[in-house]
Parts: sequence; C-alpha cells; structure tokens
Amino acid sequence: MKKRLLLYTTLVLAVFAASCKKEETTTTKPYLYGVDFELATFAEPGDVFTLTPFGVYTGDGKDIEKINYKWKINFGEETGTYSDPMDTFTFTVNEVGNYTVYCQASDPDDNYYSVSKSRIIIVIDPTLGKTLVGTGINATDEHITDSRDKTGENDYYFKRIGNLDWFRNNLAYKGAGIAYENGDVTSYPLGRYYTWDEAMTACPEGWRLPTDEEWATLGTDAGPLMCDAYLNSYRMWEYWPGVTRTNETGLAIIPAGYALPAFTTPSFKRLYDYAAFWTATESPDDSRMAAYRYIHVEETQVRSTYAEKGSLALSVRCVR
Repeated sequence: MKKRLLLYTTLVLAVFAASCKKEETTTTKPYLYGVDFELATFAEPGDVFTLTPFGVYTGDGKDIEKINYKWKINFGEETGTYSDPMDTFTFTVNEVGNYTVYCQASDPDDNYYSVSKSRIIIVIDPTLGKTLVGTGINATDEHITDSRDKTGENDYYFKRIGNLDWFRNNLAYKGAGIAYENGDVTSYPLGRYYTWDEAMTACPEGWRLPTDEEWATLGTDAGPLMCDAYLNSYRMWEYWPGVTRTNETGLAIIPAGYALPAFTTPSFKRLYDYAAFWTATESPDDSRMAAYRYIHVEETQVRSTYAEKGSLALSVRCVR
C-alpha cells in the first residue's frame, strides 16, 4: 500500500513539474503598439520625403529608453528589405506608381514583440493623359490655355454640344478651391473642389459656370457622360453591371468625389464612384442654396438637387 501511495505521489509531482515547465516555455512577451508616421497620399516624381515615427507605447505601461525603427519600401511588385535602425527616414520617389512604406518599431533588448505600420503613397504624372487615362481622356480636340496656372497643367479641352462649348476636363485653377487630400499634384488630373462662391468666379476669362438647365440639355442618362478611366491603373468608376459607360457626349466625366470644406482640415469623399458639379442656379426658395448635378456609379440617371453653398466643395465644368 505504501508503495502504491509513493508511486502515486511521484506521478502527481511529475505531472505538476511538467505543467510548470510547460507554462514557463509558453510564456509570451508583451507587445509594442501605436507606431505611426505622416505621409502624403499623392506625389509626383522627384518629390523627397523625410519621415519621423511617433506614438509607440507598451502593452504593460512601462517606459522603454530606446526604440529601434527600421524602414522598408515596396514599389509595385518589387519587395524591399528593412533598413538598419534609424530614427528618421528620407527617400525620393522617382517613378510613377504606388509605393508602400513600412516602419517597424522594436525594443533593442528584445523584451517586447515589435509593431509595424504601413502607408501607401501614389506617385502620379499630373499631365492629363499620363496618370489619368481612359476613353476620351486623351482626345486631341480644341483646347484653351489658362495663363493663370503653370504650363503643362493649364490646358482645357472642350467640345461643342448644342450651342455651348463644354470643358471636357474638370477645372483645376489653383487660385481657388482645394486639391484632393490637399496635394496640389492631383489638381490637374482630378480637378479641384470649389465652394459655390468660388465656382462662380473660378472659370477662365470668357467662360462661366453652367446653369442647371444647361446641364439638363446633356440628358439625364448617366452612361453617355461617363468614361472608363483609370488612375495609376486603379479603375475609377467601380464596376456596376447596371450602368454602361459609353462617353457618347465626349465629356469624359470621372468620379472625383467631393470635399467637405471644414475650417481646418477638409475631408474628401467618394473618389472612384461619385461625380458632382456645381451649377449657377440658385434655389428659388433659399438664397443660401444652389443646385448641383451628380452621378453615382450604381445609378443610371444624372440627378439634380440643392445644397448649402458653403457646405460642399464640388467639381466644376465651364461653358461659353
């Protein structure tokens, strides 16, 4: 009996010891969290960026005297490797395309699991027909040159429809409005976003903002106004089976979305699936409101509605 009890006790101790050993070997380290860095959404070849990381903290609330930061860039399908540790990182974007920048933060004493953050920067050629391509984008019909902006980003192609000449690309005048994600490089391919008051005076000399009635003369079928466009190989009008984009009018409308022009930091919405344009028509019931025309990728019709003049920043097409 004593032998059995001794054997049982030995087995229990062995199991207990094994469980303790297993627990020791599977104990995990705490994590680092929160690394981040600021990076523009768009750039053009030759732009230089210096990135400084921030925001790292530990999961257990302890301080770390030193953090190692390593950086890596992937360009298109090309995969880079992490750099040696450096607190700030400077790089130049040389080619059109999409760059993914990674920052990895780690504890040099290896007491914590590392944390990483990635951001994408889209490098574009602002010249129309370079980065932005598609049906009707590169047409070489008549154009004017707006002397107010720099050469290469100031040509506006137009087409005669009925008794009006219509811009075939969105107004990009940099003396007013805002650029997508506040990056001026996007002004010419996408156009800028204007409040109604800005839109009323932003067109070049001899041109003006069309009325809602003049927009109506183009028809309410969205397909003839829309073109299949790509921005750095990204399809702009997202595929929707119920809408056929024919661009029969030749106006090559792209889904540049719209902006909410807050007092400090504007926000940008619906790039790739929505286009909206101010008209010169004010609301007959409320002088604070004006009409705008919009196209949504999932609808077959061009819609018209009213908005407060300063609440939205929209695209502009000019007429004469």
